[in-house]
Amino acid sequence: MRYTLLGVFCVFLIFNASQTLAVDTFCQETKTLIVFGNGIMNSEPEADRSKNRLQELLQATLTPDEFKRLEFAIAYNQSYGLLRDLYESLKQKLGADNVVTSFWRWLGGRDILPDAVQQEFLRVAASFDFSTRVGTQDLSIHLALYRSKTLEGKKIVVVSHSQGNFFVNAAYVALHSGTDPLTTNSFGVVSVANPASFVAGSGPYTTLFEDGVIAAIRAATVPGIQPPLIWNLTNILSGARTSDWKGHGFLDEYTAAGSRSVNKILPDVIATMNGLQQPPQTVQDGIITATLTWGAQPDVDLHAYEPNSTHVYYAHLQGISGRLDLDDVTSFGPEHYFVSCSKLETGTYRIGVNYYSGSGPETAQIQILAGSSVRNYTVPLPSARGSSGDQSPIPVASITVTGDTTNGYKFDIVGGL
Repeated sequence: MRYTLLGVFCVFLIFNASQTLAVDTFCQETKTLIVFGNGIMNSEPEADRSKNRLQELLQATLTPDEFKRLEFAIAYNQSYGLLRDLYESLKQKLGADNVVTSFWRWLGGRDILPDAVQQEFLRVAASFDFSTRVGTQDLSIHLALYRSKTLEGKKIVVVSHSQGNFFVNAAYVALHSGTDPLTTNSFGVVSVANPASFVAGSGPYTTLFEDGVIAAIRAATVPGIQPPLIWNLTNILSGARTSDWKGHGFLDEYTAAGSRSVNKILPDVIATMNGLQQPPQTVQDGIITATLTWGAQPDVDLHAYEPNSTHVYYAHLQGISGRLDLDDVTSFGPEHYFVSCSKLETGTYRIGVNYYSGSGPETAQIQILAGSSVRNYTVPLPSARGSSGDQSPIPVASITVTGDTTNGYKFDIVGGL
């Protein structure tokens, strides 16, 4: 059909938007989502490697039956502020030419980090207010993931590193307050290298004595501000091969093979997971899901067009391969569409929204999961369109499915088509 294209903005990519996987591997019944929340100066590929490290550690520890009930994700947060502050400071102290040619090589470990750069990094880290860098866009994306997985009846354990602790602390408060708070103890936090003064939900934490970033922040804390949690472990003389001069890296320090820290973090994750309650399941999990939330206006509707041309929405809940299994007409949402593994079709699924009723501008948040890919979109809705918008919803994204059960399926998510 023809779509009327209005302003649709892609906010953030948690996973790569193109994944190939076998349906029978993905479509196992999972009970717990393990999320890695990244810290300072982590790129998305680095955060993904940290998530993979957690996955490897748990797979090596749990029984096959226990491990297959887990799924894994990233709650990625931007942290450009510290890099910018450090870069500008080094330019002033060391000269622009030297910094321009060497900055990324230093941080990437390709060149030996001079003592002056190490000292300046720790000084800038100490003066950097991590708690003010919880971006609302990133946090809203994290919350969309947590809420959708809770609706699917999944327990959630977030392993938060460094700055990620501020994000998960804020998410914990949001999930347990407001108009639709969690009613079960189903969301837990395992904190690593925590620059904050507490762990949400009183979860366990690990901070190393040799963590120079946390030590610098603690030393620079001004009166009236709660300092970071005190260190509670050391890898010194443990025999582990750690390789982060800051003592702060999740991969190079905290989960280094044979370290005392990895031997604490892993049991903390398992104990936290086992101590949570399974939340009630109100929507179905699927190999493709789309979840819509919005604000206080009464009704925004989620629409899906399947490769077979079936239009799924509030007036036609059941499609050939998918179903709208949650519809809301009383503000905020969510609305939820899913495609079951057994009915997945190749071709293109199209997701859209229609602002059905309300008295002022509204904003829709849509999270699309396809295989292991996640995309998040924010759609401005200037005014309600009523039933006239049912046949021309605002396009949000298309999900193109290629492949087969023998060779696996590929999912490509593209915004605005």
